[in-house]
Amino acid sequence: MAWKGRRVIAPALLILTAALPAALAQPAVEPSLAPDPPTDAAADPTSEPTTQPRELAPEERPDAETVETPDLRPSPAVRARIDAEFLTDEERADLRILHGRWTPADLADPARRARALVMTHAWDDPFLTDPAAPATDRATALLNLGRPAEALDALAEQSTPRAERIRGRALELLARPADAVAAYERAMNATTDEPESVRAALALTRLKTPTDSEGFNRALLARIARARDADRLNFDARLAEAELLYARHNLPEASNAAKEALTLNPRSAAAWRLLGDIAVDAFDFDTSESIADRLDALAPGDGARPSADGAALRARAALRRRDPQDAIDALAPAIAAMPERHELLAIRAAAESATFDTDATEALLAEFDRRSPALPDALVWVGRTLAEARQYDLADAYLQRAIERAPAWALPRLERGLMLVQAGDDAAARAELEQALARDPFDLRAQNSLTLVTELATYQTIETDHFVIRFKPGIDAALAPEMAVAMEALHARVCSDAPGGVDFEPARKTTIELMPNHEWFAVRIGGMPSIHTMAASTGPIIAIESPQEGPKFTVGPFDWKRVLQHEYTHTVNLARTRNRIIHWLTEANAVFNEDSPRDMRTWRLLASAYTNNELFDLEQINIAFVRPKRPQDRSLAYAQGAWMFEYIVERWGPDAPRAIMDASTAGASAVEAFEQVLAESPQSFLEAFTPWARDQLLERGLILPDDLPPADELLAGFMGGPDDPDATPPEQLIDELLAEYPDHPELLDLKLAFALMRADERLSDEQIALLERMIAVRPPDDAPHRRLARHYLAAESFDERLRAIPHLEFLDAREIHTPAYAAALADLYAKSGNPTGAQEKAERAASIAPFDADQREQAARMALLNNDLDAAERHLTALAIIEPDRDIHRRRLDALNKLRASR
Repeated sequence: MAWKGRRVIAPALLILTAALPAALAQPAVEPSLAPDPPTDAAADPTSEPTTQPRELAPEERPDAETVETPDLRPSPAVRARIDAEFLTDEERADLRILHGRWTPADLADPARRARALVMTHAWDDPFLTDPAAPATDRATALLNLGRPAEALDALAEQSTPRAERIRGRALELLARPADAVAAYERAMNATTDEPESVRAALALTRLKTPTDSEGFNRALLARIARARDADRLNFDARLAEAELLYARHNLPEASNAAKEALTLNPRSAAAWRLLGDIAVDAFDFDTSESIADRLDALAPGDGARPSADGAALRARAALRRRDPQDAIDALAPAIAAMPERHELLAIRAAAESATFDTDATEALLAEFDRRSPALPDALVWVGRTLAEARQYDLADAYLQRAIERAPAWALPRLERGLMLVQAGDDAAARAELEQALARDPFDLRAQNSLTLVTELATYQTIETDHFVIRFKPGIDAALAPEMAVAMEALHARVCSDAPGGVDFEPARKTTIELMPNHEWFAVRIGGMPSIHTMAASTGPIIAIESPQEGPKFTVGPFDWKRVLQHEYTHTVNLARTRNRIIHWLTEANAVFNEDSPRDMRTWRLLASAYTNNELFDLEQINIAFVRPKRPQDRSLAYAQGAWMFEYIVERWGPDAPRAIMDASTAGASAVEAFEQVLAESPQSFLEAFTPWARDQLLERGLILPDDLPPADELLAGFMGGPDDPDATPPEQLIDELLAEYPDHPELLDLKLAFALMRADERLSDEQIALLERMIAVRPPDDAPHRRLARHYLAAESFDERLRAIPHLEFLDAREIHTPAYAAALADLYAKSGNPTGAQEKAERAASIAPFDADQREQAARMALLNNDLDAAERHLTALAIIEPDRDIHRRRLDALNKLRASR
């Protein structure tokens, strides 16, 4: 009988649980090296590793908002209002419409039916364009269908604030800005409909900058307050407030106001759409998709026709995921139903721009201009989308065209300012953000970004041949000089033609911004579609959070050299490919270039995917990055991408990945690029990759060969019940099976579980032999190394303690967060007469935790032990910055200088 390769995590453990003590439900190898785990994990090499996944998915970002679906149970106050005994049937029906609680019978009345259709944004319902529909409702539908001239005709005899606002927008679409301003002002100055007056005022700011921004803002807030006070159950007042807050990028408060509106009217498509937009802005794509589904169901009442709002949300989400084809597909049915709707056409042009087809983009913009020649909306959409795609020069051109068309509107200036921040042109960004705030001083995103560039202007800089290091004066001065030196070494590696090297140098120096805490880091990279937990590349800029401990830091110490090597690979790849690169391949290249061995967590993830037939092909892996279906998909995409990159380099040579990237830059899709360079389709590549992957897993003991039965099958025929007196004792049975299958990793797991449950701090020869046997059978497993390191470090004999070295080296090579392993190695090397090794490991410990005074002191001692006065001076200087109140650091520096002079 043949068995397919299986994971080492054996179902046999489930069988044994009935017969073994509860302790055997624990991992086969104890997870801690230390008898008493220290409170400071970074201070002791014997604590559990703290390595975390390098990158969080957008929805996992610490700074991302999550948009929760509000409780839509009827507000008791609304229910009481509708059920009031003194109401007539007609009044009660009107209230049900107003609060989105209508019944089919309520819709028999044409006026009520029209109001319900407008409320749910069912723009293409035939009734709304029928002359029998009320004029303002008909005009609203025509306007949203992209037929502004017909909307104006329908409003010929209407003069309510809502009618004037609709008239203003229709005139704006027809390139009659002066008439549009007059209509908006009439609506804004009316006193009969405060929410509509607020909406008109917001629309007016696209065409005319308020002369008194403070007074203008006070007037809008006063109108909302009056509307709320006049009717505490007025959902439209809450909705207008949400729209005002959203326009000013105050997302948390806008979300709260929209949710409050929905408790008063759960069928308000405008409120749902606003929440959906906030979800997309916050990268909360699951919520935005559920809201799009709700909008589809709301608009026609049964979900039978596409919803314009649902399509727009799905397209926006796809663009933020960098999936333009998905955006185009999402828009297609809505555009087919509403071919003249301006918003859909603007987003369609943006989606085309994300494919980097300039001619097609210009053709769509020309078609948009044919309908509305002065409207800047499509240009803003295209510019914003290209900025997120890091096509900064193209984005700048489109945003400047939008500014020329709408010089009074703050939004295109804000978008250009944000783009310039990401492009690293702080002076121009500051000027543009100031212009945006001059038009709308209350925009929070503009305020935050201007504060950022103002803050960055105070930073100190260190310039090298290829980099500019910027850092806030103060404690980060202890790290920045070391970062400058390290980056030049990273440049040589990343830009080389070695495996993983990009064989290219950016034309301009890359700026490394060492942000003083996570809050500043989040502001620096706000709006980017994909980020590291602690660092991110925008192309010419790499922002990195300072690796410090404390409440303002989400990561703590980390191997910043490894992280920057990853991010600089992105920067150089983006420069070589003009920011047009296959998403998964650049991530794979960046992980490959970290030049660190895979940890056991990653190997187990890969083994699980192989065993369960869940490896991605060339198309699926890109989707896993931009639209993961399962929580593990994104992590698997990173792991498998780097694995496939390794396979490509091994089979086709180090030039192959670069050739694939060049083909992508020239316009080939991922599939076309692989076919051109490797002559492989998605299916054939996966078919060739899978056996190679299997061999790697077999070599590492992570799956079983076909002729080796899994442990659960071996044990199933011999295990009796827990009360069976004739049953073979489990440990004896495992020993008998190991005699027949001596290198069976699953059986060894079980044997270790028995052996280590009896272990003291110091291990027996038998236990040591078992752990060493497991290392030989499953080389990537860190657990045996931790247990053996713990054993040897607890020895009384120094010679025996030295036997911990290979195990600590194994653990340190895979560590990204704690300096403990490197620090322990430095101590052992120093005491064993290896000053070079001692200094090397002390340097690594101080690099991972550069603000840890203990690590710095150890590094200074090891440098002196090795007669490296320059390195000792560097660490003592850092200590004086880290602990400015300790005079001993200055005295040590003085002593060092005297020693240098004496030599």
